[in-house]
Amino acid sequence: MYNTLEGIFYPVIMKRIVQIFILFAFILSSNEIFGQFDTEQFDSLENQILYNRQWTFGIVAHSLGLGIQYRSGKRTTYFSTRMWEVEFVGMRSYKQVKVIKHYFANSRRYVYGKLNDAFFLRGGMIWKKLLNRKPYWGGIELRLTYGGGVSLGLAKPYYLYVLYFYEVPGGFSYEIKTERFDPSQQSWDDIYGRAPFTKGLGETTIHPGVYGKIGLNFEFGKRNTKITALEIGGTMDVIPLGLTIISNKNKQIFFPTAYLTLTFGKRFNKY
Repeated sequence: MYNTLEGIFYPVIMKRIVQIFILFAFILSSNEIFGQFDTEQFDSLENQILYNRQWTFGIVAHSLGLGIQYRSGKRTTYFSTRMWEVEFVGMRSYKQVKVIKHYFANSRRYVYGKLNDAFFLRGGMIWKKLLNRKPYWGGIELRLTYGGGVSLGLAKPYYLYVLYFYEVPGGFSYEIKTERFDPSQQSWDDIYGRAPFTKGLGETTIHPGVYGKIGLNFEFGKRNTKITALEIGGTMDVIPLGLTIISNKNKQIFFPTAYLTLTFGKRFNKY
């Protein structure tokens, strides 16, 4: 049950990457359609206008979950942009696999041995270095992105519905209780399913740490004022005091992930 199931893990990642590309294609087509009705003066790359501010919103798909991202910053030189970043992502364990008890009516899927739902709230600074500029007719602009900051690991207790059987006159009956997983008390057959996500929210603990990331940012489009980009790279969260997701593992300190982020936003001037 605790062995890494690569045959399950990698298809899930590929499915999410495909979903991101589909969403990306939809946004590109939407920009073309609604751009016909845009009354703003057309701002092509050949106008050579430099904008000193920008903001972007991103949808993050990484190797252990999903999340959202917001960046805001300004151009420091022609080739460099400095941005503040806030990111919130869910974090799974490589070892977790969802299961379900088919012989119980209305049972719910759950992760056997899971102790906590983990999330990371990141806040830091990102630098973007221009590597390849778009030609005047459009195309792809390539940037190197790197940076880091503070990472707060949030661990929300993971609760299960557990079955307790007892004798009654003429047979057996059962009771369903809400409990956390306890390997010394619970067997595989005792678990009915996952309890509601809201159960345990008030018991969430905070685990401070730091993070760093590096990636390549591919920007598309013909308008300087509108940003549509795809970023791919890697992130490392480090929680010095550790955080536990699965019960058979010691507290995990390092959380490396690969990510793919679809971003869209706006450039403008502010003096």
